[in-house]
Amino acid sequence: MMLTPRVILSIVILLAVGVLVLPSTVSLFAGQHDWYNIDARGNDIPCEKCHADVYDELKNNPYHENFTCDLCHRAINISYASGYSNGPDMSYEWGAHAASTVSCLVCHSGPNSGEGAMHEHHEVVADCSVCHSPSPTDYPPVAGGFGLTGEANDTGTYAAHRQFVLDAKNNSLMTSANEACIACHTHVPVRINWSHAVSLELNATQILSEWTTENYNANGTAVRIVWGNAEGTGGLLYNGTTTKSWGTGTWP
Repeated sequence: MMLTPRVILSIVILLAVGVLVLPSTVSLFAGQHDWYNIDARGNDIPCEKCHADVYDELKNNPYHENFTCDLCHRAINISYASGYSNGPDMSYEWGAHAASTVSCLVCHSGPNSGEGAMHEHHEVVADCSVCHSPSPTDYPPVAGGFGLTGEANDTGTYAAHRQFVLDAKNNSLMTSANEACIACHTHVPVRINWSHAVSLELNATQILSEWTTENYNANGTAVRIVWGNAEGTGGLLYNGTTTKSWGTGTWP
C-alpha cells in the first residue's frame, strides 16, 4: 500500500500533536514525582511553601523567630504519620497527619500544669537552648497569675483578665485559651461588644452622726462596641452612635 502525501502529512501532524499533548496527560506538573523526605525525624516538607505568610510573621518579630514549625505544631504527645512503611509506627493511633493545633499554654503554663504535661519532644529536632535557655532546666516564660500553672503561689485571685482566659478555654473557636493569648499578645484586630451598667445604686442611712451604706446594685445596661486594629487605632460606639475614634483605622 502506497502512502500518499496527504496520509504522510496526517501522520506527521498526529505525531507532532502527540509530542505536545501526551506529556501533559502523563504529568500535569513538573516536579510532581520528586518526593520530599517524610521520615519522622527527617521531615523535609517545607511548611512555608503553603504558609509563607506565617513564616514571614515569625521571621520579622522578636519572639519565636528561630523556631521551626515542628517546635509548636508537632510538640504534643500524640503520634503523627510518617514515611515508614512498616515497623513500630504502624501500631500508633495517629492523632494528626502532619501537624496539630497546639495551645499556647502547652509551653507557657509551666511543667506542673495539665497542659504543660502534654508537651512532647520525640518529634522535635532542635537545640534545647531554642526553648530552654540559659540551661535545659529553664522553661519558657510562664503565663502566671491566672491560677493555671499548678504552682501553689499562682492563685489568680487579683487577675483582672482571669475570667477572659477561663472563658476562652471553654470556647470552641480555638484551642484552649488561645483566643485570649492572641487577642492580647499579637497584632490581630479585636472588636469587643461590651454591656456595661449605667449607674451605681446604694442606700445611705444616717444614725445620729454616723452613716452606713448598703444594698449596692448596678442598674441599667449600656452597650458599647470597642475595637482596635493591628496598629493600635480604633474606635468606640456607644448605643449605636460613634462617640470616639482614634488613629486612622476603619471598622474591621
